Amino acid sequence: MQLGPIADWGLNLHENQIKVDTEKFETSTPSIFAIGDINYYPGKLKLILSGFHEAALMSQKCFNYCNPNKKIVFRY
Repeated sequence: MQLGPIADWGLNLHENQIKVDTEKFETSTPSIFAIGDINYYPGKLKLILSGFHEAALMSQKCFNYCNPNKKIVFRY
């Protein structure tokens, strides 16, 4: 996988993939997130299902950055 300009952002990389914290899918730079095939963490499975899971966790953290004083209300 080629990262293009993202490779110059100073993020922690692992074999051209972006390392993330699996609690929130945040990169080594606060408020920059990576989900899907571009990210790396031990045990990563490249499945669509994994991408949906990563997106749900990342979305919660993004919400907290944008709305630090609000509680997340889940709606299905």
